[in-house]
Order: sequence, then structure tokens, then C-alpha cells
Amino acid sequence: MGLRIDMHVHTAQYSPCSQIDPDRLIKQAVRVGLQGLVITEHHYQWRDEELSALLERSGEMGFLLLAGFEYTTSAGDLLVFGLDATAVQHFPPGLLPSDAVCRVHELSGFCVAAHPTRAGMGFDESIFNLGIDAVEVASVNLRDHEQRLAMRIATAAELPNFVSSDAHRLPAVGRYAMEFQVPVRSIDDIVRALAARQFQPIGCSAIAELQA
Repeated sequence: MGLRIDMHVHTAQYSPCSQIDPDRLIKQAVRVGLQGLVITEHHYQWRDEELSALLERSGEMGFLLLAGFEYTTSAGDLLVFGLDATAVQHFPPGLLPSDAVCRVHELSGFCVAAHPTRAGMGFDESIFNLGIDAVEVASVNLRDHEQRLAMRIATAAELPNFVSSDAHRLPAVGRYAMEFQVPVRSIDDIVRALAARQFQPIGCSAIAELQA
């Protein structure tokens, strides 16, 4: 079995929409069988020293704790990975999706269309021309029909199927996760594995049904 990581989680520390106490987050992740988490706050990326302090308080020093951020464009949200925490300042809210994707790539980052088919929060048909790196096809915030549509978009665009919990409450943590088939110890390792599709979506029976 590879390393199971939930790649899209929010905490109440920096995302007002979340009810997750970060000091309970890692214990919950371990309880549900995860070996890693990527915290993705809205318009904020946890600094390395913050991650280290949270990990130390948890007592789970073998756990992999990393960070990216979720960015709200003028038409849809992006998950951004592989950038320094200070890079968030280069992303004022509301950029055009194409400009945001271009900026991520200029900074050598990796971007995923977050919940792209969620009612009232998705992208339009321009998603096929944005140059995104992957599509989030399943999370607790995507209904079954939205997951199926997201899968069809990913297939048509020939992009990796990304799944994550998008947890805003503790019970959702780990409901969907990525199992990486290669060793990963850093966000750069994860970006390389995502780009190479060296992972398996976990926790979503709909994925298997859609691929059948």
C-alpha cells in the first residue's frame, strides 16, 4: 500500500468557513488511516514553521504534513501546490482563471480545478483551454452527478483525476484521498507524482463506476 494523503483540507485557523480545529486534525487523519495531509486554506498557505509546530503538538512526528492553498478566481477555484508560502501575495482574489493558471505556472507550481462542477461555484466551458494540471473529480462537496460530470471533463481534457475530501468538518477528513505509488516526503515530490499520474484515487466508489 502506498502513502495515503488527503490533499484538500481547511481549518478554522485561516479558513472562516471551516469548523476544524487544527490541533485535532492530525489525530483524526491518523485515526482514519491517512499518512499525510495537505492543508489548503483559502488565500493562505501555512508556513513551514507553523506546520512543524502543529505536527510537534500532535505527537505524530512520522506524519507528513504539507500545505498548498485554494485560490478563488473570477470564475471557479484552483488548488495550488508547489509554491512558497509567500507566493500567495501574487494572487489577489478574482483574477481571471487563465491569468491565475498562467501565474501558477510562471512560479513553477501545479494547479487543480477545485470542485469544477459544483453548483454555483464551477468553471464554464473555458476550463478546457485554461491549461490546468488536474481536475478534482470527487470530494464531499460534489454530488454524484457533479462527480460524474467532473470525471467526463477530466477524461475529455486528458487530465489526471484528483480526489480529496475538501473537508471543513473533522468527520470528512480522509473520505477521499490519494494513494501515491512512489515515495513522497515534500510538496515537490507530490507535484512530480501528480504530473506523472503515480497515484490511485481512494475512497470513491463512483470513480470505479465511472471508469468501468
